[in-house]
Amino acid sequence: MEANDYIAFIVEGEDREPLIINNIFKVFFSHANFKIFMLPAEQNIYMLWKKLKEDDFDTDIIEVLREEHEDLEKQLDGIGRDDFSEIYLFFDYDVHQNNLSRDDDPNVLEQMLTNFDNETENGKLYISYPMVEALRDFESGRCGKRGQCFVPITEMEKYRFASAKHSFYPQFKNYDISVWKELIKVFAMRISCLMDSDSIITYKQYVEMASPYAIYKMEKNEIQEHRVFVLSAFPEFLLDYLGIKLWRVCVRHTGVLPKHGRECEKERIADD
Repeated sequence: MEANDYIAFIVEGEDREPLIINNIFKVFFSHANFKIFMLPAEQNIYMLWKKLKEDDFDTDIIEVLREEHEDLEKQLDGIGRDDFSEIYLFFDYDVHQNNLSRDDDPNVLEQMLTNFDNETENGKLYISYPMVEALRDFESGRCGKRGQCFVPITEMEKYRFASAKHSFYPQFKNYDISVWKELIKVFAMRISCLMDSDSIITYKQYVEMASPYAIYKMEKNEIQEHRVFVLSAFPEFLLDYLGIKLWRVCVRHTGVLPKHGRECEKERIADD
């Protein structure tokens, strides 16, 4: 990238997501020659979609945010879409789609993932399932802890607090490279589990079969079982950005999963 390059991160809130992204850039990109802009949308993915749809998608997302938020207009003074080489969006998955009206298309998230699938064009969308706190919900070296690969839809409202209670690393700002390596290794295990693989998939399989859109389609299958599969968007972003080198450092073995999804499900049922 060229010096003075800009990258935009459009996030749902002003607290947790910026904290995580700032930590990522401290750990992985401290010597990079680009500047990041954190642009809180202050709304969920569906509300942003509505505003874009109202303009028939003729207005780019940077301009939509500038118009909606006075603080962002000041932050983006003199900076337009062409100044950003890459745009990334990070949002939580709203299983109930509470912000949709009866007239809205129920497949808006699918449309969003189709429309926002390239960081150098409209932007690339990443979804955390069920929410940003999925990042800290892991146990080193295991696909799931006591069946907690899944969150029942009936327990979604409790998840934010539950994830903090049993997390070994609750403070995002303190994550170092060793924690991130474990996170990415567990992400590889979980994505393999979600794909119903008995062993950890290869990087080639990941690239070919685990795009944000493909993950969403797999999660839709879980929703039919009244649950959400816990999966963070941030290791996904890092693997997409840094590629096979990061995968090889973090995922050194592709043997049988230490804790397979079917076993996780059996434990979850037993615990209930």
